[in-house]
Amino acid sequence: GLAKTIVLASTDDDGVAVQALKAGAAGFCPRDTSTDLLRRAVQLVEAGEIWVGRRVMVRLIEELALRTAAAPAVSGGEQLTPRERELVGFVAAGASNKDIARRLAISVKTVKTHLTSIFRKLGLSTRLELAVAVGRAAAPRAKVG
Repeated sequence: GLAKTIVLASTDDDGVAVQALKAGAAGFCPRDTSTDLLRRAVQLVEAGEIWVGRRVMVRLIEELALRTAAAPAVSGGEQLTPRERELVGFVAAGASNKDIARRLAISVKTVKTHLTSIFRKLGLSTRLELAVAVGRAAAPRAKVG
């Protein structure tokens, strides 16, 4: 599989952490993270989890709420059912099929069926493409003039 990255930063800025995670990092630790916590972060990331501080998690959840609202703004997003839009928000936040299934009380197979439908409707083929499309739709637009 892909190498998993934990960003060790000289800052504890939530915005930097969120950007690192959006860029594909699986963890974020400010420079003052204890050795024990760093060891724990590595273990969890190796096990497939994501490691961030509580404040960063709150910020990610806030962004997820914005992205879920922005899902219809993805090109072709108006074709999605409300359930598919809900899944798009979870995928954009980096949730696994298993996490999505657990949160929505559906089977992993049903999650995969929904994702296949979403990808077909939006003309996409990967979770990353979907997350990028949602990120673009949720990004504030620059005002010209």
